[in-house]
Amino acid sequence: MSPLFINASSDFVAVNDGDAAALDLKPLVAEAVGPVRRIARFIQLALIGAGRCGKQVELPKDAAVYLGSGRADLEITVEVMQALWRDGQAPKPLSFINTVSNAACFYVAQGLKLTGRSSFVCNRYFAFESMLQLAALDLECGFVGAALVGTVDVVVPPIAGHRVRLGLAADRPVADASHWLFLDTQPSATTLGRLLAAEHCVDEAALRAWLARQSLERSWHLATGQFMSAEEASEWQRELGMQPFDYRAGRAYYDSQSGAAIGEYLRREQGTLLHLNRDPGGRYSVMVVEKEGMAAQKDAMGVEKAAT
Repeated sequence: MSPLFINASSDFVAVNDGDAAALDLKPLVAEAVGPVRRIARFIQLALIGAGRCGKQVELPKDAAVYLGSGRADLEITVEVMQALWRDGQAPKPLSFINTVSNAACFYVAQGLKLTGRSSFVCNRYFAFESMLQLAALDLECGFVGAALVGTVDVVVPPIAGHRVRLGLAADRPVADASHWLFLDTQPSATTLGRLLAAEHCVDEAALRAWLARQSLERSWHLATGQFMSAEEASEWQRELGMQPFDYRAGRAYYDSQSGAAIGEYLRREQGTLLHLNRDPGGRYSVMVVEKEGMAAQKDAMGVEKAAT
């Protein structure tokens, strides 16, 4: 693929480590895009991340929106299913409409005054990588001129039940998260780096064949995703001999942690990052990003971590 310019980046993570009320997101939504009424937490998270990304650069009106998630708007889905099957009642009309998770794309486009196409994909293991690949393909083919790419994962109270639903230990910290990049075919004064590759490989043989065609360097950094075992990650580290880049240490659980990799790298390191992830079926995803020579200031990238 032709290199694409990363002209803005935003990461928001809100850790909820107990059954206390979650962080109130309404003021953060208002700060990012202005006040928005009657929206659930999933859409709020999308607006915070996308809005902060959009504040860093002038977004073209026809920029497309690509939103992914590991489990979509789980909060609204649980609410609607409980109303139907547990309570025997019809769901609230607005809740029923918002079970179509592309509703979040509508609110993002409306909040940022965008008129381009939008896409939503729910992918359990490669949510961010899938949206990045889709956006890169559309940009390379000329179907869109610029792309706002993100993932959102939401915590559904009670926290104990949410951990059970996700198959986590009873004491595992969990988090809401919203990660976004703005991609363009042209650089700007805000350019942070370049996306060099966003690939999916059907198995290890396909991944090795792809790696063999690249001009890899040991000076690069290597990061591995949350769904790759520690043993396999260590094997790739030894084989490729690159410098390790750990963006997941101490990170609370959510399905799309890969969405944090590029933003964290652009803030913390120099050079080129190779990111590998693997799902339980043996499929792999690859992201390669190169940081621009200029320093990227943390505050300029809309970064905030909050805890409740």
